[in-house]
Amino acid sequence: MSHLIHSSDRRASSGFSLIEILVGLLIGMLSVIVIMQVFGAFEGNKRSTTGGDDAQINGTIALYGLERDAREAGYGINAFSLLGCSLSFKAADGKAVKLSALAPVTINPATTLVPAGDSGTDTLLVIFGNSDSPSEGDLIAMTPSTGSYPITTPTSFTIGDYVIAQPASRPSPCDLALDKVTAKSDTAIAVTPGNPSGLALGSMVYSMGQQPVVRAYAVRGGNLTVCDYTAYNCGDATYAATPDPKVWVSIASNIVGLRAQYGRDTSGVSGNKLSGIVDTYDQITPGSAADKSGLDVQCAWARTLALRIALVARSGQYTKYNAAAGETPSTSTAPTWAGSASAPIDLSSDSTWKNYRYKTLQTTVPIRNLVWQGSQSTAQGGTGGC
Repeated sequence: MSHLIHSSDRRASSGFSLIEILVGLLIGMLSVIVIMQVFGAFEGNKRSTTGGDDAQINGTIALYGLERDAREAGYGINAFSLLGCSLSFKAADGKAVKLSALAPVTINPATTLVPAGDSGTDTLLVIFGNSDSPSEGDLIAMTPSTGSYPITTPTSFTIGDYVIAQPASRPSPCDLALDKVTAKSDTAIAVTPGNPSGLALGSMVYSMGQQPVVRAYAVRGGNLTVCDYTAYNCGDATYAATPDPKVWVSIASNIVGLRAQYGRDTSGVSGNKLSGIVDTYDQITPGSAADKSGLDVQCAWARTLALRIALVARSGQYTKYNAAAGETPSTSTAPTWAGSASAPIDLSSDSTWKNYRYKTLQTTVPIRNLVWQGSQSTAQGGTGGC
């Protein structure tokens, strides 16, 4: 009896055998491997989803900023006597700026004015004022001097306003300058630097307000950047050779594509009767060598009724693929947009473009400050219709 009790105690205290332990370890290791694989796949899917969301958010914010400026574009410079004229002024950095054309939005201005962005992207130059004065301008009713403009309603101007004086007859070439109001009386405003060649009766003075906007947008280094021409001559070689982040300010990261087109009314050109409806989208800048419409430059701009914009935003997550194993990225098809025929989106300059996810966003913005200008009267520098 004692022998049986001792034998039972030994069996109860003997525990697991080595084989049983090894089998348990093997099962545990296999379980860990399966769990890690599931976890890795889950994390990969989560990163892909998050990356797509990030691209959507960045692109939406960037497009909103562009759209907001485009909706204001042209305010204060929409008179026929101003459209298409050049404008010279000094930026706050003391450097001289000469805008090639007073126009709401210019796509791909000369690179001497707006340096090119990343390969395969467009640049935009947006201009508008913020004055409360009438956009039709104020008439010079008495003989002016270089620094004083006697106008009909000087009370509509404020000290500190930036103004443009336009001769009674549109000069050719139409080169204008930006003055600043330094004082005013009941009959005149004093300006600096003023028109050195003098102005005739019937000339007009247009107010751009105290904070006119002249901004250029460009994609640089995979970011959407903006430069303020009232602060810097953004095309100056000092800033353009190696873009200064204080001059070309990044406003949205992981933006790799920017394309734009003018929406133009091309109907009724021979009869000077525009319909106010966009007939075609292209990148032909009014008044440029590519513009074969035969219209005066101001009429060509008056027929530019909309701006179509596309942005391509990229996820920030780089994804590795094993080509030898036959794996291909889900983004193997390049982003496209409605205007791809004349302004294709091309990401091929980046050899790793297929390793990211993309979102293409686009919008069409009416240039509302030009829509009503097609039949501006000849007294305001127009031609009686465009």
